[in-house]
Amino acid sequence: MNIYGNVYGIKKSVLWRIQSWEESYDRSLFIDRGLLDEMIAITHLIGREVCVFLSRTGRLLAVGIGDSTSVPLKDLTKRRGQKRLNGVRCIHTHPNCTGKLSALDVSALEGSGYDCMAAVGVQNAHMIDMEVAYLNPQGVEKVYIRGKCFKDEDLMARIEYADSTVVRASAEDNGQRTLLVHVSDDADVQASLDELAALAKTMGYETIDRVVQKRSTPDRATMVGSGKVQELAMKCQVGHISTVLFDQRLSGVQYRNLEAALGRKILDRTTLILDIFAKHATTNEGKMQVELAMLQHRLQMVTGQNEGMSRQRGGLHAMGGAGETKAETDRRAIRRQIVALKEKLEKLKLNRDERRQTRQAGGMKNVVIVGYTNAGKSTLMNYVTKAGVLEEDKLFATLDSVSRTVWDEGKRYMLTDTVGFIRRLPHEFVEAFKSTLDEARYADLLLHVVDASDPHLVEQYEVVLDVLGEIGANAPIITVYNKCDKGTAEDLPKLTDSVVVSARTGQGIDALRRLIKEKLFPEENQA
Repeated sequence: MNIYGNVYGIKKSVLWRIQSWEESYDRSLFIDRGLLDEMIAITHLIGREVCVFLSRTGRLLAVGIGDSTSVPLKDLTKRRGQKRLNGVRCIHTHPNCTGKLSALDVSALEGSGYDCMAAVGVQNAHMIDMEVAYLNPQGVEKVYIRGKCFKDEDLMARIEYADSTVVRASAEDNGQRTLLVHVSDDADVQASLDELAALAKTMGYETIDRVVQKRSTPDRATMVGSGKVQELAMKCQVGHISTVLFDQRLSGVQYRNLEAALGRKILDRTTLILDIFAKHATTNEGKMQVELAMLQHRLQMVTGQNEGMSRQRGGLHAMGGAGETKAETDRRAIRRQIVALKEKLEKLKLNRDERRQTRQAGGMKNVVIVGYTNAGKSTLMNYVTKAGVLEEDKLFATLDSVSRTVWDEGKRYMLTDTVGFIRRLPHEFVEAFKSTLDEARYADLLLHVVDASDPHLVEQYEVVLDVLGEIGANAPIITVYNKCDKGTAEDLPKLTDSVVVSARTGQGIDALRRLIKEKLFPEENQA
């Protein structure tokens, strides 16, 4: 007999007793009364839930042991098709309480497609009631039974009816139902989670719930600790969550352990941002930059989980131990790809440098638009130059830089739109997009676009300045407070070279043009 779950502390005599249960019962019975009596007796004896899984042929597939409140469910199926019920009924006990099904029980029924889910209330070694839930076209139907008197034929007929009428929809909603997790002792958690939800929305993920754990140091194995992992597992089951997205960066070990414990797709903030880059890159250079960033991230994630695939050391010293590990060969292969991509990007950088030098030799000034992602940089670029850059109310909607020549009352300069920045920008991003970010380094003037309607504009403003400092961009800055048509946040920082505009309606653009000319051509202003 297959027994799983929390068997720690249970006497061997009890386990042997369970092992002696028959493996096959009358298929016409919802549950054999002798088996039911044994479940009740064991529950009373150990004070824990006991769960049995029965097939439609009456075969006992597995027995699970839980704690006093829950039992882990085993992934069993006898399904004949993806749109059918799975041919397994799950019957478990509730020690010292009623047999009313919990939300966790019902969600397990919906998520796994059991024939039915039943809970038996046990008190003083007696069954007091039972509740059975079935899937039907409208959702979930429940049958409540008081005492031990129930008709097997009625309960089994409901299973046949459910299987013939229910066409199961995917509980995972195409893999897009997402749980956000933040682990830190920071005070401003919600702002970070709001931004993570916006990033998730950009990739089509639907945020169902959020979990915040305050701790100064993350757990090395799972980021959140074993107790919190169990809480996450229950939330995933109840909410039909298919993806768990962490606001903090995960190590390779944490990824592996969380996937094993939760059985869900695991993502972190860095991986999500890189996925967005991959989705939005359109030019050859942009695609190579994204690939380089992803390879650099993957290099850090490679761990020794494949030690079993190590190469044997050959020669006379073959018994001296394992040779090169699978992780080592993976790292070397990734490094080779990184070197090849860097060489290609370096050639593109040289071409870019030549074009820049040609412009500078011809006296062409370069104005570069920078700012936080979704601040309206592309909208401003389109209004001024009619460049036709993609505009969307999503983070990192545009990734590739675009340059256009601007003629303004006889003055000519180059206007360049660049990729947006974000808090905790992955280091791989800065490294891979160095050639693109060089546009900001060699700019004659920077237009720092700030979303004036965002309540976190001060923090976003500082994030952009930090990145500019990191890449060595020291050109004069005009701060452009954009989206004034949506209203402005209170107490906009009063800066000398700043202007309030709406790139959507054109409000304030003329004042911006004048300020750009004043900064680019100061000698003519003096004249």
